[in-house]
Amino acid sequence: GNIANSSPRYQSCAIVLGLGGKPEQLVNLNETKRDNVLMIKRFSGGGTVVVDHDSLLTTFIGRTDALPDVQPYPREIMQWSSDTIFGPVFDSLKADVLKNVSSDACGDFPKKKTLVMHGKSCGLNDNRQLTTSNNAAPIHVPDFELRENDYVLGVKKMGGNAQSIVKGGWLHHTSFLWDYVDDHMQYLTLPNKRPDYRGDRSHDDFLAKLKSYYGSLDNGKKVFFDRFKEATEHTFHVEEVSLKEVIGLVDEELGGMQTWFDGKCRTRIIEHG
Repeated sequence: GNIANSSPRYQSCAIVLGLGGKPEQLVNLNETKRDNVLMIKRFSGGGTVVVDHDSLLTTFIGRTDALPDVQPYPREIMQWSSDTIFGPVFDSLKADVLKNVSSDACGDFPKKKTLVMHGKSCGLNDNRQLTTSNNAAPIHVPDFELRENDYVLGVKKMGGNAQSIVKGGWLHHTSFLWDYVDDHMQYLTLPNKRPDYRGDRSHDDFLAKLKSYYGSLDNGKKVFFDRFKEATEHTFHVEEVSLKEVIGLVDEELGGMQTWFDGKCRTRIIEHG
C-alpha cells in the first residue's frame, strides 16, 4: 500500500497486531471490514491494540553494551522501564493531579484539616483522602504498577506494549491510552491467551483511560510527555529532534519512508479478504 495516501480512506483508528497475531482469532473481521478499519501487522511481538490520535506512543531503542544492567528479555526490559522511567512518570502525574485539586479546592491552605471557601468545604476525610466538598467522593488516582507483562493503574491496563529483541539490541514500545472511542474496542475479540489478573473481563472493564485520572491537568497529554522527558533525563542525556529532522534522516539514509516501507520494513498493512 501507499502509506502517504492510504489514511484518508480508513476509519479514524487503526488495529495493530503483533508479529505472530492472527486476525481471524483476534479481530472481529466482519466489523472491521464493514467500517473499513486499517489493520497493521507490526514487526514486534505482543498483543493487539487499537490506536488513534489519543494514543500516546513511546519507544526505547537500547543497545546491550550501552545498557549492560538490562537483560535483553521482555520481562527484564519492562522491569527496567517501570522502575527507571514509567514509575517516576506516573508518580509525578499523580502528584500533579493532587496538587491541582488541593490548590483549586482549598486555595493556599491545603494542609488545613477542614476549610470553607466560597461556600464549599474541602480537606481530608477520616482516611486522609483529599475531598473537595462534604458530599464529594474522595479523589483517587491508582498507583502505577507492572503486573505480569502489563502496565496497569490499579487493576486496569492502560496501554499495550511489545518488544523486538535482536543480537546486540532491543526495542520496547508502548501505546498508552489517554482516551479512546468505546465502540472501537468492539473490533477486538477476547483473546484466548490473556493475563491471569484480567480473567474474563471485557475490554471496557479491563482498560483504563489516562484521561479519567489525569484529565484535570491543563494540556494533559503534553504534561505526560514533559514528565516522561524529565524521568528519562535522570538516566540519559536527552537531545530533542523535530519530526522534520527525522523525516530528513529517513530520506537521506533510507531513500524515504515509502521506499523503506516497500522494501526492508517488516511492518505490513493487512488487507481485508
